Amino acid sequence: MFEKSKSFLYRIVFMILFVVLAKTCVTDYIHGGDEYKISELEQMISENTVVTASLSNEYTESTVASVVKLYKFDYRFDLNGQSYTGKITLNAIPNTNQLNIYYLSDDPSIIAADPYEAIAREKEKGSSISELLIGIVWGVLAIILLISLIATIKSTKTPKDPNSETKTAAQSIKTRTKKTAAAPVPEISPEEERLRALEKERIRKEKEDPSRFMPK
Repeated sequence: MFEKSKSFLYRIVFMILFVVLAKTCVTDYIHGGDEYKISELEQMISENTVVTASLSNEYTESTVASVVKLYKFDYRFDLNGQSYTGKITLNAIPNTNQLNIYYLSDDPSIIAADPYEAIAREKEKGSSISELLIGIVWGVLAIILLISLIATIKSTKTPKDPNSETKTAAQSIKTRTKKTAAAPVPEISPEEERLRALEKERIRKEKEDPSRFMPK
């Protein structure tokens, strides 16, 4: 029972994830890239604002579309007497824990490991049908999981057989009938039998005697 509930919850979580991914891909295709983000990335390049950041020794690995692997690190750098920390996602694991990153001069907390690649990725949104196709794939997977969940819910609500309930009720109610023991027949002695026979004979003779109806 626990395993079934666990599987059911996993399917709900993955269905929600697939819906979010499908919505993101389709929205990016319809609306295109973020123009404001592109302008920030172009400002980093034009101003050439670069700083060396320290990366954490540990990272989180994730896979996108079962093909692309991404690695998320914690970073830290000091600028103008102030420390900035956050997370940065890279396409490959760097050889050292020191990495040159671009930052926005107006807000150094906004950074980019490779602004050129980030601009190309933003401009590709809305211009390549691959984004839409990926969104459709995520949507189909979400629909498949939804159908699976509906089938599971229906299977747990199968109607009970009324005949089985009747049989169960009949078996649960049992009537016990007490058997009454037969009354013991008293034993008759030979003398009593002889007296009874004489009494029966006397009664028979009285019935047959016609003089019993005549006045005395």
